[in-house]
Amino acid sequence: MTSKRINTLTVLERLRRHEMMADAYELATIRGHVAQLHDSRDLMLEKLKHEAHLVIPEAAPYVGAYIRAVRNEITQIDRALAQIMPRVEALEATVADKFRSIKTISLARERAESHQQHSRDQKEAAENDILSLMRHIREKR
Repeated sequence: MTSKRINTLTVLERLRRHEMMADAYELATIRGHVAQLHDSRDLMLEKLKHEAHLVIPEAAPYVGAYIRAVRNEITQIDRALAQIMPRVEALEATVADKFRSIKTISLARERAESHQQHSRDQKEAAENDILSLMRHIREKR
């Protein structure tokens, strides 16, 4: 009975670990995309800060359009980040829940293994006691 339970818990733990790893991979991919968006946003802000002030007379008519285009790009990046962040938060919660589930299953499996080992040890000790008693009885005869 205990052996079946240990096997079931082992399989369940492995299954949950695979599920968690798939979610963690998706989370890492999305976080990479978020990092790229943040880098792009920072680059746009840096461009806006430096290039908008370097106006030569020939470029003066185009500076306003350039500033609007950069701000529009920053706004689009902010919208993309706002759309992605709920998914990131949901995946973080899912990965954390699956990790807790794995740990719970792991603890149950370890307890079952410990109980099984304790039972084996008790059985072995009882068998050794019987063998010792039989040896003792033989030696007295």
